[in-house]
Amino acid sequence: MPEDPMQGIITKGVGGTYTVRAGGIRHLCQVRGKFRGKGISPQSGDKVIIEPSGDPDLPYVITQILPRKNFLMRPPVANVDYLLLTFAASDPEPDLMLLDKLLILCGNWDITPIIIFTKEDLGTDAASKLYKTYTDAGFKVFVSSADSPVKSEDILAITGDGIAAFAGPSGVGKSTLCNSILGINIMDVGEISDKLKRGKHTTRHVELFDFGEGFLTDTPGFTSLMLDQAGIEYRQVILGYPEIEKFASGCRFDNCRHVAEAGCVVRQKLSEGLIDSERYTRYCSFSEQLYSERNNYKRRKSSE
Repeated sequence: MPEDPMQGIITKGVGGTYTVRAGGIRHLCQVRGKFRGKGISPQSGDKVIIEPSGDPDLPYVITQILPRKNFLMRPPVANVDYLLLTFAASDPEPDLMLLDKLLILCGNWDITPIIIFTKEDLGTDAASKLYKTYTDAGFKVFVSSADSPVKSEDILAITGDGIAAFAGPSGVGKSTLCNSILGINIMDVGEISDKLKRGKHTTRHVELFDFGEGFLTDTPGFTSLMLDQAGIEYRQVILGYPEIEKFASGCRFDNCRHVAEAGCVVRQKLSEGLIDSERYTRYCSFSEQLYSERNNYKRRKSSE
């Protein structure tokens, strides 16, 4: 009898050949031409339906791509549940604008962020301050060093059977940490350019590795991220700032942007020291930029 269709998850795709884990087994698959005709490209993390193809070299064919929870364009990975946002505490100095942008994306795309500050042994005071800032903001934070790396069981206790992906700038130790957590050497490790203090990117494609009942993957490094290109609007910035959002709900102004409005409860809590001033400054910067871009777009459309 013909085998029944099976649901699985794409764990790797290289050169038009896809590996799908279904029923606890990895299957080599091709993809139906109908997807190419519609401009649909299967990606790692996609939940798919596969059926026997009759081809002994590629015994299964992907017949359906199920709706995505989310999709990260860079790197291309679908249905991410957790992002392990990895930044060095020092050497290089952490790009906190980038970190907060990634937290905004997590808040808007139904992704749980886990923050990891590496190289704690190079800047203990810096790591401690960052740990407090982001823990107080409401995030799960780990501090990792060469002598005391984050433990696999600590991450697994959070991610469970979900898809977890590392993200962050190059050269901060993502690949090294991923290797340590998985217990296998899965990829080359980049080094920091002494001249530019910028990592040499070595992660070539997205591959999901078994991690408990779920998956873990390393990803290419981020050096820049445009919130508007990610579809984020100014009112959605606050989803990356839970410490501001919790007070904003009590603001007496329904349309308050919590930036410069007199009598704003968020600004009152800021003056009381209940909101980190540097985080608040970054919140205002993102909100104002997107608000200005929105108004400029409206003016351009009205003049056409």
